[in-house]
Amino acid sequence: MLALNHQRAALGAVLVSVVLNSVGQVLFKSAYAAQPGASLFSVLPHLEIWGGFIVYGLSAVCWLWVLSRAQLSFAFPILALSFPIVVGLSAVIFSEPISAARWTGVGLIMVGVSFLSRT
Repeated sequence: MLALNHQRAALGAVLVSVVLNSVGQVLFKSAYAAQPGASLFSVLPHLEIWGGFIVYGLSAVCWLWVLSRAQLSFAFPILALSFPIVVGLSAVIFSEPISAARWTGVGLIMVGVSFLSRT
């Protein structure tokens, strides 16, 4: 029972890391969306960039906690869930067109992660 709770906690922490990572990506893109064609140095003062850094940092801290408690071969593939989350958020927030082929790839990633998480 303890091992199952330990594994669930690690899985939960991986998922938190995935969500934080995805939010960080969206914040970074948001800064550039507000200033199309901007250079790296011109977007550094934007709050979205600093918010992205903070969220990314929290994601890294969470990930380090996971690495201390779970097998890397179990946890790392679950990070692939950031791809479907970012694609979905990109479509909703930035109105990016997502092709059927891209959605198919997202679906395949989700199927693969579901298989990996059951092992």
